[in-house]
Amino acid sequence: MRQYEAKVADVLRLTQRDETFLQDVENQMHTFFKFMGARSYHKMRKIVPRLAYTWYYLMTSLGNLQTLGEEYTGTIRVTENGAIPSKMIQTLWLILYIGGEPLLDRLLSSSKDKISKSTSLRQDAKSFLLKSIDFIRDQKPTISRIHHSIFYTNGKYYNISNRLTGIKYVLLRQWLQDDSFTGSFNLLGHLSLFYILFSFVHQFYSGRSNGDISENIPISKTTSNKMCVLCSDSIKSPCATTCGHVFCWTCIYESLSYQKLCPVCREGISPSRVIFLQNYA
Repeated sequence: MRQYEAKVADVLRLTQRDETFLQDVENQMHTFFKFMGARSYHKMRKIVPRLAYTWYYLMTSLGNLQTLGEEYTGTIRVTENGAIPSKMIQTLWLILYIGGEPLLDRLLSSSKDKISKSTSLRQDAKSFLLKSIDFIRDQKPTISRIHHSIFYTNGKYYNISNRLTGIKYVLLRQWLQDDSFTGSFNLLGHLSLFYILFSFVHQFYSGRSNGDISENIPISKTTSNKMCVLCSDSIKSPCATTCGHVFCWTCIYESLSYQKLCPVCREGISPSRVIFLQNYA
């Protein structure tokens, strides 16, 4: 059967459809655990998003069924050779999609601990490796932004887990293909990628001009303490998302009305879980 490449607009629409449903599932789970008691809810509230995502994709993708977003846009998942992904590939995708970042953090922490305690490494090598690990940890948001910029240029892999497992989206009917704004998305991707790389190079050479390169590995600051990244102005009525980024109250709620994702790191955010900050400096 002939397959047609899903465009950026197709992938964005299916993702938004799935995320809207998942937000409803999360809210229902939060309500359920609250009825179970404050102690139970305190223990479970942090893993509710992972429970919701695991349940949803176990019932759909791992059962070789379309998600609501895929059904809505008429897309299916395939591997690079156009075949339906095996259960092993789907399971690996789900593990990376839900727990990829925590696994990476644990791996980096474990590596840092082993290097710190190592007696076989010289001090200069140990110092370089420890700084490299800190650099990788601090640059995770930058890596995520680079990935999304590349996605906007070709529309192939929306999530890093899709890229690592080689799972992409295709259409079986050409008339369902949404090619609207493809050129605009492509331009946005290239501009975003250029800006990220320019900022990275600028930070690197700024560090070199200070005289000690090893002490000035560029660290990406994704959120200013006093500046809102959405309006580029001083933060008014500051509030924080569950992923730790701070925005103006009106700015983040306006952003979440269009897409329930953190504008900085793209983590799923529920408007009901945005926290207003008092005495924020």
